[in-house]
Amino acid sequence: AETPCDVIIFLDSDIEVRQEGFIGRVVEEMDDFDLIEIKKKIIRDSFMARIVNYDYLSANFTNLLFSKYLGRCLGFNGSAFAIKREAWGTLNGFGKEICEDLDMATRTYIAGLRFGYAEATEVYNKVSPSWRVWVKQRRRWAAGQAHWLTHNYRMLLGSIIDHPKILITALLIIFPSLPMFAATLAFPDTLYVNVVSFALLMLAGKQLLFLPPLVAMLTGVAALKAFTALILVIAIFSVVFYYFAKRLGYAFSLPEFIFFFLIYNPLWLTISIASLLRELLWKNHLNLDWKI
Repeated sequence: AETPCDVIIFLDSDIEVRQEGFIGRVVEEMDDFDLIEIKKKIIRDSFMARIVNYDYLSANFTNLLFSKYLGRCLGFNGSAFAIKREAWGTLNGFGKEICEDLDMATRTYIAGLRFGYAEATEVYNKVSPSWRVWVKQRRRWAAGQAHWLTHNYRMLLGSIIDHPKILITALLIIFPSLPMFAATLAFPDTLYVNVVSFALLMLAGKQLLFLPPLVAMLTGVAALKAFTALILVIAIFSVVFYYFAKRLGYAFSLPEFIFFFLIYNPLWLTISIASLLRELLWKNHLNLDWKI
């Protein structure tokens, strides 16, 4: 069994510990692992906090999957985690990176260190109610992720080839809006416009009386198909996230999740993609008020 002297616990200043015997629980969880992610719940005291709750839910469940099926981890939330002192020495601590926890997780993955998700322990995270603060924070995180991706893409591609089901599932859990985003790019509105234009050309000079109903029908069918697909995707992910919430003891509200799915997550995905494009096109572009 591990002793408290063998384990290093990291907690950010905005983390609240409410469990009795917290340290003992963490040390006990470390018996079979070199590194553990401590379950994080959001203090739901604002609208922003209630929406971020689903962000944390997706990240926590992803790491539960990593722990159960891979025994290793590609990324964890560094606001609350524990690592064995020996493993910390093997890694030489944090690297000088924007997302130092993401960098450390990658190095533990490459080193083959055993990763676990601590379901029996939990902490609470305070979230700012300000959207401006959220955007500033996410721009930093996205910049760090983009830097990480461009420096580790070969390893990531190899991992996807080795474990496609787990890693693709994890990506869809983190970004549930990704399928709709991809569908929008693959089937843009111009496709429907071209269909309508072709119909207009075919009927021009003949039965112009039928043009307005035809246009309404074509655009209406396209809109109905898109709306039906959206409702179906929301329904599927709602059931999935409801299961996640019950499994890990998180709060779940359908209206909140719909806002998360339609507004919050696409915004976070857009910020991430924009940061990746900046990283690819303009090296050393970072101008963040953040000490590395």
